[in-house]
Amino acid sequence: MILVLAGAVLFALLRATGGKKETIVKILPDEADVRIADFFYTEVGKDNLRWEVKAKTAQYQKKRNLALFDQVQMKLITQKGRTFVMTGDQGEMRTDSKDVEIRGHVVATADTGEKFSTEVLRYSDARKQIYTDASVRMETSRMKIQGVGLSILMDKGELALSSGVKAKIY
Repeated sequence: MILVLAGAVLFALLRATGGKKETIVKILPDEADVRIADFFYTEVGKDNLRWEVKAKTAQYQKKRNLALFDQVQMKLITQKGRTFVMTGDQGEMRTDSKDVEIRGHVVATADTGEKFSTEVLRYSDARKQIYTDASVRMETSRMKIQGVGLSILMDKGELALSSGVKAKIY
């Protein structure tokens, strides 16, 4: 008897709402196709350049060939074994060109001991170059250097500060 009564109530409710299910559309922020927490990505690309990208969160926008990161750490390991680690608050990578931009409290360290601090740092995969036009502070165990603009050619091991260079040598 209770089952018949419960069935009648259920039938009445479905009939009152038309028996249709509501369609719910979920829209991800910034038109992201995929959103991932505790992201980790590794790739061995051309010229045996190895990438490791870690982030607190990552979003991928397929239409724009763009990956967006929060609390990002990017590690580049060259064919010769040189290692560069860049960290920052936000980052983005063009998935088609492998170009990267990291912003907000950016710190880059090299396996040879150099440490760079700036607000924005970019990497061009085609040129194998880490660069910025912003103010930069470079520290080693023997010196501190400040300047505006930085260019590191990874293949050649060349580093240049563009202007306003001040150095303190110990």
